[in-house]
Order: sequence, then C-alpha cells, then structure tokens
Amino acid sequence: CAPPITATAMRGSGPPAGSMIRPRDRDANIKARVVRSLYAAFENEPLEDGMEHPAVGIIADALGSGDKQARLEWLREFALDARQPVFAASILRCLGRLPELGTEEWRVGLVRTALTMKNVQIRDAAVQAAEHWADHGLIEVLNDHSDTEPWISDYIDMVISDITPS
Repeated sequence: CAPPITATAMRGSGPPAGSMIRPRDRDANIKARVVRSLYAAFENEPLEDGMEHPAVGIIADALGSGDKQARLEWLREFALDARQPVFAASILRCLGRLPELGTEEWRVGLVRTALTMKNVQIRDAAVQAAEHWADHGLIEVLNDHSDTEPWISDYIDMVISDITPS
C-alpha cells in the first residue's frame, strides 16, 4: 500500500532539477498516487455517515496543489467510474463532505450525471452529495430525476424538501 499522499508530498514528488519529465507524465504519476492513496484509505477504514474519513483529506490535499481544474476532472472521473462502483460511490460521498468543492455548476453536473448511472450505490451517493452541498441548482436536477428504486425516490423527496428555500 502506498503511503497517504499530502500536498507536501505531491510538491516534493516532482522530478529532480533539470529533469526532462513532461508535465503530463508528472500529473499522471500524481493521479496514480492519489488513486492508490484513496483505495488504501477506503480499505483501511470504512466510510461511515457522520464520521471523518482520511479520504476526504486526501482529496482536499490533491485539490490544494497543482491544476485545480484538472484535479476536479480526475475526481469527476473517479466518481463516475461505472467499472468501480463501490469506489465511485465512496468518492462521491467524500466529495459531498467538501462544501466549497468546484463551482455550483460543476457540482450540479456531477450529480446530474451520477443520477443517470445504473449502479444504485452511485445514485444513492449522488443524492447524499446533493444533500450535503444543498445547492439551489440541485433542486431542479433532483426534481427531474425519476429513480427506479422507491427508497431513493423517497430520499430525493426528503432532500428536495430540506434544500428548498422556505
């Protein structure tokens, strides 16, 4: 297992001075380290509602250095990976715990896309993220979604009620 990645570790993970490594290769290496660190964090500690989790810190550290827009795209990719639904759902749940993540437009787009996924865990995690972010733009997305699982539909109704201004 790789050690947890931190912003400090990422800054120090670059090539030696004068090296000819391309920035794209360096970003790919950092992305791989972030993924390994996230997998290790989820393997070592379950992600539970209301409990802090190291993965949230890994994500925050990754966003704190380098090209923030590129890092947001990595996170979007991880959170929508239908081939790894448990990992994707875990990422979505962690993203929801970061209130100022990206822009409202980015958050709305992520939730909208996640709600179209076949995997129920990913859709549930998308609703959880929407509940935490409570963006007004999410109300329309949630209202427009019709889920095949009655319990998710009930959860969506509750979230809409909670985040709709009085």
